[in-house]
Amino acid sequence: MSIKLTFRKSNISDLDQIMQIINDAKAALKEMKVDQWQDNNSAEPSEITIREDIKSGISYVIEQCGTIVLGHGVLLFGIEPTYKSITGGAWHSNQPYAVIHRVATSKLHKQNGVSLFLFENFERVCLKNNIDWLRIDTHKDNVPMLKLIEKTNYKKSGIIYLDSGAERIAFEKCLSKK
Repeated sequence: MSIKLTFRKSNISDLDQIMQIINDAKAALKEMKVDQWQDNNSAEPSEITIREDIKSGISYVIEQCGTIVLGHGVLLFGIEPTYKSITGGAWHSNQPYAVIHRVATSKLHKQNGVSLFLFENFERVCLKNNIDWLRIDTHKDNVPMLKLIEKTNYKKSGIIYLDSGAERIAFEKCLSKK
């Protein structure tokens, strides 16, 4: 039985549900021994960060039946994340781009395509805004995210080192209709 999913910008009333999803994801990553979203990582999605994302209009959620938040992500247009250096590849920086951040989905709906639905909708938002490239980065040991990136045809672009020293892998996808 498939579930009807809806993609929309988040609002402040979603904050508690978003934080529950993110805290569950943090716990799962910690259990997998993946150094992502830890306290010393500048990409950590804290409640303050998510509140600011919502106010800025860059935070999106996936819901079912209009009430249950199943997934969350942030889409930044033309803003480079805080990378110290990129090696083994370079961004196509002369093209308009967007970056996906802070993706988390409900552990109760992992098999229902929520993450894939989120990525597909981010791609639609980019195309509507004439964005040619969509980028994402993740820790090299974040197996669930790497599987999702593979499903959505993102290509490896380089190794990225954040301030925390955690090794992360960068991916990008061309969205141009040309």
